[in-house]
Amino acid sequence: MRHLLLFAHIVGSVLWLGGGFAAMGTGMLMKRLARTELGIAMQVQAWLMMGMTLPGTLLVVISGLIMTLRLYGSATSVGGFPAALMIMQGAGLLAAALTLVVTLPTVTRLTRLDPVGAHAPLFDALKRRMALMGMLTGALAVVALTGGVLMR
Repeated sequence: MRHLLLFAHIVGSVLWLGGGFAAMGTGMLMKRLARTELGIAMQVQAWLMMGMTLPGTLLVVISGLIMTLRLYGSATSVGGFPAALMIMQGAGLLAAALTLVVTLPTVTRLTRLDPVGAHAPLFDALKRRMALMGMLTGALAVVALTGGVLMR
């Protein structure tokens, strides 16, 4: 069971980070597009976020929580959990919370806005929020991955 959970955790990490990096690449492409074409690029970015990042985030969080709960009652829980594990869990849960609570609702809201019309200033503000959250969750993901590597 442990190997299946580890496999699910790694696949989820690949989906989550891969979707995030692909969405970041789309965001960089959006800087060169005409204002009228931003809506289509935002649809692609939303598809990446909902099709890859959301399932990856959920898979990582669920498999990670199950593996954590399985640690209780083991020899590890008696001697204390390694600091690297706690860093990985803390950074991963914070990144997942930001992804699920801020980034995904923002991208769905952006797909409903017209980048050219009266909502253009709101579109730009939400696009900046997406970029900031992408950088923050990406940095937290690197911290979590580093904690995981240090644990091995």
